[in-house]
Amino acid sequence: MEGDARRERTLETCPEAMRVACEALAVSPLAICVLDDELRVTDCNESAHRLLSGTDPTGQVLTDVLALRDPEAETEHAREVRSSGVASLNRLVRTRQTLHGGSRTLSLSLFPMPPDQEGSGLICTIADVTPEEADESGADPLRRLAAIQNEVGDTLDHDTTCTELAEALVPSAADTVVIALAEHLTQGEPPPLARHHLEPLCPIACSGAPENGLVWPADQRPFAPLLAARAPRATDLVADTRWLDSEPAIARLLRESGAHALLAAPITRQGTVLGMLLLYRSETPAPFSREDIALVEKVCAHTARCLDHARSFHREHTIALAIQHSLLPRHPPTGAALDIADLRLPGEESGGGWFDVMPLSGARTGLAVGQVTGFGVRTATTMGELRTAGRSLATLDLQPGELLARLSRTTATLARDRSAAQREENSVRMPLRAGCTYAEWDPLSCEVTVARAGGPEVALVRPDRSVDTIATPEGPYLGGPAEPIPSVTAAVPPDSLLILHTPGLTDDPGAVPGLLRQALDRLPGPGGVDPRALCDELAALLTSHPRAIEAQVLVCRVMAFPGERVATLSLPDGPQAAEAARACCEQHLREWGLDEETRFNGQLIVSEFAGNAVRHGAPPARLRLIFDEALTIEVSDSGGNAPLLRHAQEGDEGGRGLFIVSQLADRWGTRYESGGGKTIWAEVDTAGGEEGSA
Repeated sequence: MEGDARRERTLETCPEAMRVACEALAVSPLAICVLDDELRVTDCNESAHRLLSGTDPTGQVLTDVLALRDPEAETEHAREVRSSGVASLNRLVRTRQTLHGGSRTLSLSLFPMPPDQEGSGLICTIADVTPEEADESGADPLRRLAAIQNEVGDTLDHDTTCTELAEALVPSAADTVVIALAEHLTQGEPPPLARHHLEPLCPIACSGAPENGLVWPADQRPFAPLLAARAPRATDLVADTRWLDSEPAIARLLRESGAHALLAAPITRQGTVLGMLLLYRSETPAPFSREDIALVEKVCAHTARCLDHARSFHREHTIALAIQHSLLPRHPPTGAALDIADLRLPGEESGGGWFDVMPLSGARTGLAVGQVTGFGVRTATTMGELRTAGRSLATLDLQPGELLARLSRTTATLARDRSAAQREENSVRMPLRAGCTYAEWDPLSCEVTVARAGGPEVALVRPDRSVDTIATPEGPYLGGPAEPIPSVTAAVPPDSLLILHTPGLTDDPGAVPGLLRQALDRLPGPGGVDPRALCDELAALLTSHPRAIEAQVLVCRVMAFPGERVATLSLPDGPQAAEAARACCEQHLREWGLDEETRFNGQLIVSEFAGNAVRHGAPPARLRLIFDEALTIEVSDSGGNAPLLRHAQEGDEGGRGLFIVSQLADRWGTRYESGGGKTIWAEVDTAGGEEGSA
């Protein structure tokens, strides 16, 4: 009981304890700031003033006061702490403020205050944990090198790496820094085979350059011996004139830049020149020392490793994109009821997105858009495997939900194979994660059936340009739990747009309708929307902002199938079914202008299908003829038994019907309808088969 009583004596119930705690915080050596919901400093102790060199931070945003290197990330983290109510302890962050070549390292802790308390927000504690530096006159070279290395090479981008290096060296090592890269590196090409050839160098980054001062030579030939020797060289305008006398271009460059000393160092990797680093001193009186040269050598070696890693990454990135583009359809097929355009937006992670357009039986079309997370060659090849598997499953005439469920099982098999290969190679484990949205458009009923396995919803733009989405339950990601994936069927007005896309289109899936609204407002109207024009406007809106993940967009304008190119007939029971089917086929194929051979083959196929429906199926039976880019013959009945292709022996009296169909038709198969029953179908190509054609 006594222990319980002690625990109940909190700061809130003990005013004296509250007063002592506040006094202790006020004189604490730890910097403490009180923040409001907008992360503005409302109060702070004396240690916070000292940390900020006497500046009063009250009323300012904390990330601005500290000059953090990545303020956006820290702002987002603080908001997560505020919304979740869970404290964040000892988070290490870096600032942009330079201390002899390095930035400060701070340890931040955030504590959310109760939401019902007046002035609710966050309490932030700050500790400077920057490693102790030597004074400017005798700075420790190892610490200076470590500080510079911490600033350089966080990204796999050439330009960013060069900019980071230039900023890290000014003013700790030089007053002006210029970094140039070899031409092959800037153009993403392999290095030249002739190593002795002086490759052009392109200036990429510059820091601390004087106004109107020349800091890069128009003639790079004086640097040829330096690049050939793969060693840095320092020169002084006053004391060391031997090199300057022999190379007037260098002396002129120094004079025009206003500098008295120059340190030029090649950036090399495994014998290949990747670039060159030029350091000038104008305001700093001391010339470059041996310690400076040794430091710059190590800095160039570190930079060369960063640039080489970036080159390897971009090389694999380029190969992955080439594989991806070779596996995607170049010209999506269209028909009488579909007009399609596609948009590909590259990102830092590219190679795993795909789309597909698959003609199906009955003039239907399957539309698929998917994404394999990650980047690189392995991701691109996995994407190709999933796309191929999806196309194969589409030929089985499966319902969209069933198709994605089977594709998910294929993905799980690929994931197990990948894990086994990674264990054998002792490489980094990269789990396989993929999502897909699949839609099936039926132009005869003007309906679309959609299923999602970790993919975004399908967007719909109606003829009046109103924007909506086709609400579809989201199934598990491909390769995830073996759960049923539901399908949703919705009526779509003709001349509408169906937009399928990968998750990389926007960071917020709910923002897609608004994004489409912006793109539509940029198009002339009113009236129908051309898919290619919409893709152009989306590209104009999205390419101005860099994206982390690539995006694949498929825009499809759907139309009703022309009624005059469809014929249906309810087949009577008994032997007369085949005769009625042949007569209907002959009449409509002649009206459509098909040649005699196509009409003859069509009648044979129709006769076989109708006979099978009467003998082995269940009434009622129906014939449907569809004339699109090919002639489609369908016979439906209520039975569930699928016909099987047999190879009859010489003495057999029957069993040759479907074999004859397989020889006359270019494609044939069976699909099961969602309401029960089956449809057996065959397609006959009609290219060049119309009477009077050349």
